[in-house]
Amino acid sequence: MNQEDAIMEIFEKANEYIPIFQAMADSERLFILLKLFYAGPSGKNVTELSGKTRLSRPSISHHLKVLKAAKIIDSYKEGTQIYYTLNSAEKLSSVEDLLKRLHECLDVIDVNFEEMNGEFVKRIISRAQALLK
Repeated sequence: MNQEDAIMEIFEKANEYIPIFQAMADSERLFILLKLFYAGPSGKNVTELSGKTRLSRPSISHHLKVLKAAKIIDSYKEGTQIYYTLNSAEKLSSVEDLLKRLHECLDVIDVNFEEMNGEFVKRIISRAQALLK
């Protein structure tokens, strides 16, 4: 695989993780994730999560919806209650792998920086824009 393809592969992978980065970019959601981390595999329901917090139940529900859409948390129903659990081990491992690959790519770029001309950068940008369409 050439350097251009390697950079594009990392860009494609990073693009898949945008929902995770967006979901984790909110301090309230990070607080909810922390509560779910300490809840363990049994999880917590919305009422338990809204206790001792300034967030309303609808606000907690909204944040849970965002976290669930990013596949950071899971849910299960017990009676009439829905419990939420952290599902981050696999996701965080994948993000960690992405960051390692990005670091490796940056090392290659640092070594070969002199060889990268304007045409190389233009091709990368063009390919990245095509992926976003």
